[in-house]
Amino acid sequence: MHDEHFGGGHCPTAAGRGRCWNPRGRGSDRRHRARRPAVRADIHVAYAEETVLADVSLALEVGGCLTLAGANGSCTSTLLCVCVGRQQPDRGEVRFAGSAPREADPVFRRDVGLLLDGAEYFPDLTVAEHVRMVATAHGLGPRADAAADRVLAELGLDHGGDAFPDALSAGQRQMLLLASVLVRPARLLVVDEPEQRLDTAAPAQAGRRAAGGEGQVSPWR
Repeated sequence: MHDEHFGGGHCPTAAGRGRCWNPRGRGSDRRHRARRPAVRADIHVAYAEETVLADVSLALEVGGCLTLAGANGSCTSTLLCVCVGRQQPDRGEVRFAGSAPREADPVFRRDVGLLLDGAEYFPDLTVAEHVRMVATAHGLGPRADAAADRVLAELGLDHGGDAFPDALSAGQRQMLLLASVLVRPARLLVVDEPEQRLDTAAPAQAGRRAAGGEGQVSPWR
């Protein structure tokens, strides 16, 4: 599930409803998944007297990809925060695989890769060390080095693996954050404005990787 222009479908918050694009589903299997969405949200959010998300509903199928698109201030980031449990709705609920999301839950943190506003890197680690540490921490074990090298190459960071984050451009630091969330195994990825500070070709590269081209992302079961 992605914010802005990075993914397969659109869910304008003003309309309050989204549609899912499923790149894998066909025939009866797709219909079955549509009856059992991996993510479902029906929420209403207001700040004081001002409604910012008016009875928004969305459903994401297993294996699917959903993009939220909206103008600045349309609260797509707020919607993502509610969907991952960082913020509670005033009305309604969110369900991931039938359960309410809780970011503090170790199972949730294991299964859901997040890149939201305020994400940080480790300034004392090189680019390669950073991504390898994330891969190792998420259980890739002896495969961590190869997985990190592959993601760095796919995102164009392989030639800067020995650099420290502060030596990178703003766009390269954003690609480092993307690499860190894409290298880890995850059943669901939630990414907020992944294209910010990137050049015109980079979002397409990252989008292909986020779609599970290397099998890192598996669907909810």
